[in-house]
Amino acid sequence: MSVEGAGPRSGAGEGTAPAEAGDTVVPEGRDDVRGISDLTFRIVAPYLSSAALYKVTLVLLGLMTAACVIAAPVRLSALPLIPLPVLGLGFYALRRVRAAGTEYRPLLRWSCVLFAATLFGLWLLSVVGRWVS
Repeated sequence: MSVEGAGPRSGAGEGTAPAEAGDTVVPEGRDDVRGISDLTFRIVAPYLSSAALYKVTLVLLGLMTAACVIAAPVRLSALPLIPLPVLGLGFYALRRVRAAGTEYRPLLRWSCVLFAATLFGLWLLSVVGRWVS
């Protein structure tokens, strides 16, 4: 068991016995999250490396790409092809996320790129949809 707040104390009261009654005892197996880096390493990163999230993201990017490619001949315009480079960056980032495995720093970095590319691609799809119609 560890004691939160344990350690050297400073200030008035030095030379007296430490009052441990006010300290909170934390069980060892609980794995408290202390700070943003612990949150990233213990909670966020294991979910980013899951196979189900990879498949869902792959399907989402595939549907967005298919919508762009199908919309070009239907609308008789090349404007719906504008989001394709951003979606290509998303596919590349998704591939790098899959290759990162359980290494947390590249996994988090490429997941952020993937998230940004997907959001920017969706925004471009909506903007192009307004321009074409």
